[in-house]
Amino acid sequence: MKKYIARFACAVLALVLLTAPACALTVPEALELLEERYYFDIPEDAYEADSLDELFQLLGDPYTYYMSREEYESFLDDVEGEVNTVGIGAMIRFTEQGLLVDSVVAGGSAQEAGIQAGDLIVAADGVSCVPGGQSHRELLMGKEGTTVKVSVLRDGRTREYTLTRRALHIPNTEITLLENGVGYIDCNSFGTDTGKTFLQALEENDSKVDLWILDLRDNAGGYTDSAMDMLEGVSGPGRYFYYQVKDGGVGAYERQGEALTQKPLIVLVNGESASASEVVAAGVRDTRRGIVIGSRTFGKGVGQNMLDETTDPECFDGDGLKVTTARFYTAQGSTTDKIGVIPTLLVDDAYAEAVAAALIGGSKETSDLCIMPEGHPFYVDPNADSDVLAALLEAVPPQVRVYYRSGAFQECTAAEAAEKMGLDYDSRWFSDVADSRYARSINAMGAYRLLDGTAPGVFSPKGQLTRAQLCVMLSRVLNVTWVGSSRFDDVAQDAWYAGAVNAMAELGLVNGMGAGRFDPNGLLTQEQFLTIMGRMARYLNFAVDSFGMVFEEEDVSLPMSKWLALEPYSDWARTGVAVLAWGREYALGERSGDMLFAPLEEMNPSAPILREEAAAGMYEVLWGLGILP
Repeated sequence: MKKYIARFACAVLALVLLTAPACALTVPEALELLEERYYFDIPEDAYEADSLDELFQLLGDPYTYYMSREEYESFLDDVEGEVNTVGIGAMIRFTEQGLLVDSVVAGGSAQEAGIQAGDLIVAADGVSCVPGGQSHRELLMGKEGTTVKVSVLRDGRTREYTLTRRALHIPNTEITLLENGVGYIDCNSFGTDTGKTFLQALEENDSKVDLWILDLRDNAGGYTDSAMDMLEGVSGPGRYFYYQVKDGGVGAYERQGEALTQKPLIVLVNGESASASEVVAAGVRDTRRGIVIGSRTFGKGVGQNMLDETTDPECFDGDGLKVTTARFYTAQGSTTDKIGVIPTLLVDDAYAEAVAAALIGGSKETSDLCIMPEGHPFYVDPNADSDVLAALLEAVPPQVRVYYRSGAFQECTAAEAAEKMGLDYDSRWFSDVADSRYARSINAMGAYRLLDGTAPGVFSPKGQLTRAQLCVMLSRVLNVTWVGSSRFDDVAQDAWYAGAVNAMAELGLVNGMGAGRFDPNGLLTQEQFLTIMGRMARYLNFAVDSFGMVFEEEDVSLPMSKWLALEPYSDWARTGVAVLAWGREYALGERSGDMLFAPLEEMNPSAPILREEAAAGMYEVLWGLGILP
């Protein structure tokens, strides 16, 4: 159940924040607070700001801003995620066909009348709601005790209802026990008591369910402690969250409590799942505690503290300042900033919930299809819609095993299962990589939509790679781009690769060739590629970055054989190569092994990098850091 009323409240808050109220906080006071706590550097021109609005605009950080007393009160209410309203009790979304009922609220007249998720409200009090809009939503709300007549379309038939508007309380976390032994927890935000509510739900209901679904779609985050409660409840003792503050110091959130469930877990996410939601989804991913289904999450990897009269009474009087104070990292030490959390099964939003339902809807006795991510068998509902089954199989990477019953269950590829089932299946794998030694890695990157081919379904694995082409690949993987003037004289503003090249340069992953040039069409060598991959690994993971810093300072203890292995490489390339070869072993000892696409002794530093090697190299880094399963 997703919360369109709550989302509307967020939209109202965003509009309120555009106004310019009288401020209790002064510009000098704000600058002093920022100098003490703000994670990033303060631009020089910010010190010339005449107003708070100008100051925070010059910072360029969307998560750092000032709130008046009224705005701060609304903000705190929004974080808690509790909604009190008057209406018919239907969560709706605006569509061209009318008001689509996404879910109904317990205790509302819509539920009482039998209105269901998927119904379309096409008229209210005689007013057409086609296409649906905000004015039509307002027709459903009003004074408590009054009525509204609605026309509801279902299965081609229109039904008429007279519904009473009631006062409704919508909690930020709701627990539903479904008929098929599934416990469904819909979490709209991480408020003060969200973690306690979640743990209570596990404690009271775990014996009644066979599997849990945690729905974090559209959950923009909230309090870290509540996210830690969730991870403790499903995974038990451990460190699930690291944060790095302004001076470079790193701290951790650690929990010691035992897990309250060992049942399989599915987490649903989408592009609006952010911050604490990403911490939970990544924690489940990193500990291999369950699977994540949906689209790539928002990509918010920085944390904020609230400054108000409780923290700085001399500066505030009911107002507040939200300040980015740290960059945070998940259980494996990797950031979610920009890159987000990439789900186990990357499924379009329209199909995510249905795919999850299909995965848990069958049994070993009734199903012909079995999907086994993270080693757990999911027997697929034999009556699932064909489009849903196609969406499921399209999302399956090579690392996830697929079994189809032909007398007995036999392992096969997703494409083979789709063919046996007669599905209209659009594979994300590439048709020309079967003979490549890196086929598995290339197709995994394709399944996660992290690579484009040279033509539909074609990757051209033996092709060479230019500097610009690699930047475009990396831009897609890291989910970043650049808008603004070009940093290089030979990268035209309107070039197809301009945004990617400038974004990678801004992150420090690539350098120019000197004299303001980038040489976008220059071919990459293996040592150049490995250097860039080493920088990417350091950007993504603070522990690997720490190893890189120690290596640069020549303060790392490596056996002589490892130092000798670096001899063929240029001085500028050795840190990157070392990070890939041994950074995970030294920084993340529990996951031994390297992040290279081939054994180090097989590589030729001066040889051109091939497309298949680049794809495999990117996959090895993402897998090695736990970002991909």
